[in-house]
Amino acid sequence: MLFFRTRLIGLALLLCAHSLFAAASVEHKIKAAYLYNFTKFVTWPELHSETFNLCLLGENSFGSLLDSLESRTALGLPIKLIRLRRFNASKHCHILYLGSATTEDTRQLIASSGILTVSEKNQFAKHIGMIGFVVREGKIKLQININRLKQSGLEVSAKLLEIAEIVERNGDG
Repeated sequence: MLFFRTRLIGLALLLCAHSLFAAASVEHKIKAAYLYNFTKFVTWPELHSETFNLCLLGENSFGSLLDSLESRTALGLPIKLIRLRRFNASKHCHILYLGSATTEDTRQLIASSGILTVSEKNQFAKHIGMIGFVVREGKIKLQININRLKQSGLEVSAKLLEIAEIVERNGDG
């Protein structure tokens, strides 16, 4: 039953990816779909914002792929895509995607409460953030640091945890 439910969630994510993103690589489409669908499987503390802000920090390989998200909503709010060269707490990011050019000094800046941090950087969920994309056997997988999510005041759905690998860093929790 767990296998079937996991596959069903994966299929739903892929169907959303297909309808949202028509012309990019499969890997980037899947990652983009995950970024959007995190809004459905993560609960934020009370939102005091007119928009749901998806921030992209540093260099990333999405290009214009995510632009279509600005025609969608998340948690009843219009999605706003914000591209940042440096982290700026005044932008009130709900999801912060860290691109490849972000540096180690970003750690302290992203420890802000209520921001879901996501990246494809190696060992991201274990060492710095909350959700990391990893490629295993040609498939995009998720690594989730549940302790960091809880410390930030975010709650993640059991459905998302079922399809992810839970990672911890010594001293978390």
